[in-house]
Amino acid sequence: MSGELILVTGGSGSGKSAFAERTLLSRARGRAVYLATMSGADAESLRRIRRHRDMRRAHGDAAGLHFTTLERPVDLGGADIRPGDAVLLEDLGNLLANEIWSPGGAGEGARERILSGVDRVLDRAETLVAVSVEVFSDGCRYDPETLRYIRTLGELHQDLARRAVAVAEVVCGIPVWRKGPPGPAATERAV
Repeated sequence: MSGELILVTGGSGSGKSAFAERTLLSRARGRAVYLATMSGADAESLRRIRRHRDMRRAHGDAAGLHFTTLERPVDLGGADIRPGDAVLLEDLGNLLANEIWSPGGAGEGARERILSGVDRVLDRAETLVAVSVEVFSDGCRYDPETLRYIRTLGELHQDLARRAVAVAEVVCGIPVWRKGPPGPAATERAV
Protein backbone atom coordinates (compact mmCIF):
# COMPACT_ATOMS: atom_id res chain seq x y z
CA MET A 1 0.00 0.00 0.00
CA SER A 2 1.30 3.41 -0.88
CA GLY A 3 -1.65 5.73 -0.20
CA GLU A 4 -2.77 7.17 3.13
CA LEU A 5 -6.02 6.01 4.73
CA ILE A 6 -8.19 8.28 6.88
CA LEU A 7 -11.26 6.79 8.60
CA VAL A 8 -14.16 9.11 9.45
CA THR A 9 -17.06 7.81 11.52
CA GLY A 10 -20.09 9.34 13.19
CA GLY A 11 -23.78 8.95 13.76
CA SER A 12 -26.45 9.67 11.18
CA GLY A 13 -26.65 13.42 10.58
CA SER A 14 -23.43 14.12 12.53
CA GLY A 15 -21.72 16.02 9.70
CA LYS A 16 -19.25 13.22 8.95
CA SER A 17 -19.79 13.31 5.18
CA ALA A 18 -19.26 17.06 4.89
CA PHE A 19 -16.16 16.82 7.07
CA ALA A 20 -14.79 13.90 5.03
CA GLU A 21 -15.35 15.75 1.75
CA ARG A 22 -13.57 18.88 2.95
CA THR A 23 -10.75 16.79 4.43
CA LEU A 24 -10.25 14.97 1.14
CA LEU A 25 -10.47 18.12 -1.00
CA SER A 26 -7.92 19.90 1.24
CA ARG A 27 -5.43 17.09 0.49
CA ALA A 28 -6.24 16.38 -3.17
CA ARG A 29 -3.49 17.15 -5.67
CA GLY A 30 -4.86 14.96 -8.43
CA ARG A 31 -8.33 13.79 -9.41
CA ALA A 32 -10.90 13.79 -6.57
CA VAL A 33 -12.93 10.57 -6.82
CA TYR A 34 -16.15 9.82 -4.96
CA LEU A 35 -16.86 6.09 -4.64
CA ALA A 36 -20.63 5.97 -4.14
CA THR A 37 -21.90 2.75 -2.53
CA MET A 38 -25.61 3.46 -2.01
CA SER A 39 -28.11 1.85 -4.35
CA GLY A 40 -31.20 3.92 -5.15
CA ALA A 41 -33.69 1.27 -4.09
CA ASP A 42 -36.41 3.50 -2.61
CA ALA A 43 -37.52 7.13 -2.27
CA GLU A 44 -35.47 7.70 0.91
CA SER A 45 -32.23 6.40 -0.62
CA LEU A 46 -32.83 8.48 -3.77
CA ARG A 47 -33.33 11.59 -1.59
CA ARG A 48 -30.06 10.87 0.27
CA ILE A 49 -28.19 10.33 -3.01
CA ARG A 50 -29.46 13.71 -4.32
CA ARG A 51 -28.44 15.42 -1.07
CA HIS A 52 -24.94 13.97 -1.25
CA ARG A 53 -24.56 14.95 -4.93
CA ASP A 54 -25.54 18.53 -4.07
CA MET A 55 -23.12 18.57 -1.13
CA ARG A 56 -20.25 17.23 -3.31
CA ARG A 57 -20.93 19.90 -5.90
CA ALA A 58 -20.93 22.69 -3.28
CA HIS A 59 -17.76 21.49 -1.54
CA GLY A 60 -16.04 20.94 -4.87
CA ASP A 61 -16.96 24.43 -6.05
CA ALA A 62 -15.65 25.93 -2.79
CA ALA A 63 -12.35 24.04 -3.18
CA GLY A 64 -12.03 24.73 -6.90
CA LEU A 65 -12.16 20.98 -7.56
CA HIS A 66 -14.87 18.66 -8.76
CA PHE A 67 -15.49 15.06 -7.84
CA THR A 68 -15.53 12.30 -10.40
CA THR A 69 -18.27 9.98 -9.12
CA LEU A 70 -17.90 6.23 -9.55
CA GLU A 71 -20.90 4.10 -8.54
CA ARG A 72 -19.47 1.12 -6.63
CA PRO A 73 -22.12 -0.75 -4.59
CA VAL A 74 -19.90 -3.90 -4.54
CA ASP A 75 -16.33 -4.86 -5.51
CA LEU A 76 -14.52 -1.76 -4.33
CA GLY A 77 -11.22 -3.06 -5.71
CA GLY A 78 -12.57 -3.03 -9.25
CA ALA A 79 -13.03 0.77 -9.26
CA ASP A 80 -11.17 2.78 -11.90
CA ILE A 81 -8.73 4.45 -9.52
CA ARG A 82 -5.70 6.11 -11.11
CA PRO A 83 -2.28 6.75 -9.60
CA GLY A 84 -2.41 9.88 -7.43
CA ASP A 85 -6.20 10.02 -7.08
CA ALA A 86 -7.72 11.33 -3.85
CA VAL A 87 -10.62 8.97 -3.10
CA LEU A 88 -13.64 9.33 -0.82
CA LEU A 89 -15.50 6.11 0.00
CA GLU A 90 -19.10 6.89 1.04
CA ASP A 91 -19.91 4.73 2.92
CA LEU A 92 -18.54 1.57 4.47
CA GLY A 93 -21.88 0.53 6.04
CA ASN A 94 -23.66 0.57 2.67
CA LEU A 95 -20.77 -1.26 1.01
CA LEU A 96 -20.88 -3.99 3.67
CA ALA A 97 -24.65 -4.42 3.36
CA ASN A 98 -24.36 -4.64 -0.41
CA GLU A 99 -21.51 -7.15 -0.23
CA ILE A 100 -23.46 -9.34 2.22
CA TRP A 101 -26.94 -9.24 0.67
CA SER A 102 -26.71 -8.12 -2.99
CA PRO A 103 -26.66 -10.75 -5.75
CA GLY A 104 -23.25 -9.49 -6.95
CA GLY A 105 -21.84 -9.31 -3.43
CA ALA A 106 -19.37 -11.58 -1.70
CA GLY A 107 -21.83 -12.91 0.91
CA GLU A 108 -19.88 -14.57 3.74
CA GLY A 109 -16.63 -13.21 2.27
CA ALA A 110 -17.77 -9.58 2.48
CA ARG A 111 -15.22 -8.40 5.06
CA GLU A 112 -12.29 -9.95 3.20
CA ARG A 113 -13.48 -8.55 -0.14
CA ILE A 114 -13.80 -5.05 1.32
CA LEU A 115 -10.34 -5.17 2.93
CA SER A 116 -8.83 -6.44 -0.31
CA GLY A 117 -10.61 -3.64 -2.18
CA VAL A 118 -9.26 -1.02 0.23
CA ASP A 119 -5.75 -2.40 -0.35
CA ARG A 120 -6.20 -2.20 -4.14
CA VAL A 121 -7.47 1.38 -3.91
CA LEU A 122 -4.54 2.35 -1.67
CA ASP A 123 -2.08 0.77 -4.09
CA ARG A 124 -3.11 3.46 -6.61
CA ALA A 125 -4.59 6.37 -4.68
CA GLU A 126 -2.64 9.05 -2.85
CA THR A 127 -5.36 9.33 -0.19
CA LEU A 128 -8.45 7.31 0.72
CA VAL A 129 -10.95 8.85 3.13
CA ALA A 130 -13.41 6.14 4.18
CA VAL A 131 -16.69 7.28 5.76
CA SER A 132 -18.68 4.97 8.02
CA VAL A 133 -21.64 5.19 10.34
CA GLU A 134 -21.60 4.43 14.06
CA VAL A 135 -24.32 1.86 14.78
CA PHE A 136 -22.94 0.34 17.96
CA SER A 137 -24.38 2.29 20.86
CA ASP A 138 -28.15 2.35 20.57
CA GLY A 139 -28.74 -0.49 23.05
CA CYS A 140 -31.45 -2.13 20.93
CA ARG A 141 -31.92 -5.86 20.51
CA TYR A 142 -31.52 -7.12 16.98
CA ASP A 143 -32.11 -10.33 15.09
CA PRO A 144 -29.04 -12.55 14.53
CA GLU A 145 -28.55 -11.41 10.92
CA THR A 146 -28.48 -7.73 11.89
CA LEU A 147 -26.13 -8.50 14.80
CA ARG A 148 -23.78 -10.25 12.37
CA TYR A 149 -23.79 -7.14 10.16
CA ILE A 150 -23.09 -4.84 13.15
CA ARG A 151 -20.24 -7.07 14.38
CA THR A 152 -18.70 -7.24 10.92
CA LEU A 153 -18.91 -3.45 10.54
CA GLY A 154 -17.21 -3.08 13.92
CA GLU A 155 -14.46 -5.47 12.83
CA LEU A 156 -14.00 -3.48 9.62
CA HIS A 157 -13.70 -0.28 11.66
CA GLN A 158 -10.97 -1.93 13.75
CA ASP A 159 -9.17 -3.27 10.66
CA LEU A 160 -9.22 0.12 8.94
CA ALA A 161 -8.33 2.07 12.10
CA ARG A 162 -5.17 -0.04 12.46
CA ARG A 163 -4.18 0.79 8.86
CA ALA A 164 -5.19 4.46 8.99
CA VAL A 165 -2.89 7.41 9.53
CA ALA A 166 -5.84 9.19 11.17
CA VAL A 167 -9.28 8.34 12.57
CA ALA A 168 -11.93 10.94 13.39
CA GLU A 169 -15.35 10.49 14.95
CA VAL A 170 -17.59 13.43 14.07
CA VAL A 171 -19.89 14.39 16.95
CA CYS A 172 -22.37 17.27 16.53
CA GLY A 173 -20.32 18.59 13.63
CA ILE A 174 -17.02 18.53 15.52
CA PRO A 175 -14.27 16.03 14.64
CA VAL A 176 -12.91 14.16 17.65
CA TRP A 177 -9.56 12.69 16.63
CA ARG A 178 -9.11 9.13 17.86
CA LYS A 179 -5.87 8.74 15.92
CA GLY A 180 -3.99 11.50 14.12
CA PRO A 181 -4.97 14.10 12.85
CA PRO A 182 -3.26 13.89 9.45
CA GLY A 183 -2.53 17.61 9.17
CA PRO A 184 -3.76 21.11 10.06
CA ALA A 185 -6.21 21.40 7.14
CA ALA A 186 -8.20 18.42 8.44
CA THR A 187 -9.00 19.86 11.89
CA GLU A 188 -11.74 22.30 10.87
CA ARG A 189 -15.34 21.93 12.01
CA ALA A 190 -17.50 19.49 10.08
CA VAL A 191 -20.47 21.79 9.51
